[in-house]
Amino acid sequence: MNNQTNMSGGTTKMKAKDFITLGIFTVLFFAVVMVCIFASAATVVTFAFGCAIAALPGGIIYMLMRAKVPKAWSVLLSGVVIGLIEFLIGAGWAVAVGFIAGAIIAEILSRIGQYKNFWLNTIGYSIYMTFFALGTYLPMVIMSGYVDDMSTSNGVSAEYLTELHSFMNSTMIVIIAVVTFVAGIIGALIAKGLFKKHFQKAGII
Repeated sequence: MNNQTNMSGGTTKMKAKDFITLGIFTVLFFAVVMVCIFASAATVVTFAFGCAIAALPGGIIYMLMRAKVPKAWSVLLSGVVIGLIEFLIGAGWAVAVGFIAGAIIAEILSRIGQYKNFWLNTIGYSIYMTFFALGTYLPMVIMSGYVDDMSTSNGVSAEYLTELHSFMNSTMIVIIAVVTFVAGIIGALIAKGLFKKHFQKAGII
């Protein structure tokens, strides 16, 4: 058996240095995404596309992480950690579920390509960010009471919430999902252009 793969089609098991590298990139990814989300909250319109905005710089970090740690379960582990952090800081269970569900799909797609197929990694990332967006914005339409209680406890003003509810609807959720998915692809392509040598070295074409 090739020492680069296991029977399930994934790469070799993660080692201590892989966990460290994955941890660093996970923290960096989370920090960049949160900065983008908080910055986008300046207005209701920009906040609605906060996940799409975050998908651009996030794609650079995510795809470089894939190149540095192309190992089995790495995608899922990173997503679960971020989902749990989101829940613990008060983002709500829906955001955490969105992150984890997206990470499961991204893990499956990456595994199909043995963690080295650029387009499977890219589509996985786009889905990952799209599910993050759905976990963030969909509750505003179908669970408005839950969102209001959580947002109020986090210091969001009633005026902002009123404006947010008037802006959000089912059509807007679809638009947000599509824009976020496309932004994820663009972010991954930017990463490929910036780190082409790293991708080639890792076997990600």
